[in-house]
Amino acid sequence: MNPLARFLESFSDMSILVVGDLMLDEYLWGHIERISPEAPVPVLNLIRPESMLGGAGNVLRNLSSLGATVMAAGVVGQDGTGRQILELLDVLGADSDAVITDRHRKSTRKARLMSLEHGQQVFRLDEESAQEIWGEVEDRLIAGIQAKAEDVHAILCSDYQKGLLTPRVLQAVFDAARRHHVPAIVGPKDSNAAKYRGAAILMPNAKELAQLVGARANGKDWLTDAAHRLVEMLDLQALVVTRGRDGMCLFEPGSAGLRRVDVPTVAQSVYDVTGAGDTAIAAFALALASGADCESAAQLANFAAGVVVGKRGTASITVEEIRDRLPETSMNAAS
Repeated sequence: MNPLARFLESFSDMSILVVGDLMLDEYLWGHIERISPEAPVPVLNLIRPESMLGGAGNVLRNLSSLGATVMAAGVVGQDGTGRQILELLDVLGADSDAVITDRHRKSTRKARLMSLEHGQQVFRLDEESAQEIWGEVEDRLIAGIQAKAEDVHAILCSDYQKGLLTPRVLQAVFDAARRHHVPAIVGPKDSNAAKYRGAAILMPNAKELAQLVGARANGKDWLTDAAHRLVEMLDLQALVVTRGRDGMCLFEPGSAGLRRVDVPTVAQSVYDVTGAGDTAIAAFALALASGADCESAAQLANFAAGVVVGKRGTASITVEEIRDRLPETSMNAAS
């Protein structure tokens, strides 16, 4: 049996707190059979609407489908979208006590018009508030985070730059993680690297890494150089960079300098990369919480991402799907 499989057995014993931007993803499926007489645009005849959690909610969906107990901390508006998000969290079985309702805020909603004939998106409508939370809302969120942090094995921050992860909220997360001796893992979107100082592990994609250090993503050595700068700047325990078809790179500081481990992709087919980063960070956090070292956690996250890109839309992953994809023996990552 692959030694990585033993960590999968512990996933159902783990509790993870996700702090991040909650969204509603809507998919409006229909037929396009004519052009509007009012303007040269296609008319979609709605057949089937679908709604699911997006953003940090997709991270929660993946954690839940992997068997973990999940807790959500975030903010929604006092509107129909916010109510739908809370209902979907309830259906998921997530603890939403730390999700704050702000009557002055508009919940984030992404509505996609989807063609059944072509199986693809033809239009997207976004509705959101992206200003930073502050005052009483920020205070209540921080209090909720501090309360929930007592009972979790890891805290995961999912940043979509919708105003939830303010510097003060992030520092409250990092302080709580240190106090309770659990890892704080961040999927960053902001180019302001300083706001993430205090995190144990950052998990950006290559483009996000380049933005964090103000580098150009080209040349032979840019990735290692950028990783070195970010690890040193933020005093990180580890940095995991997702690279799409090129897999992942793990960087860990040590006495001999920065150690780099390349984890090649295991995707057999790529249908849709939407949400693959959410799947990867969910699997990585769960593996780390289950006692895996960073290299083993990165390998499991890579297998999870390799499965989910073969599905349509923002899909989630199960332990069985990861286990079925694991080879009989562990992969030897190139260092």
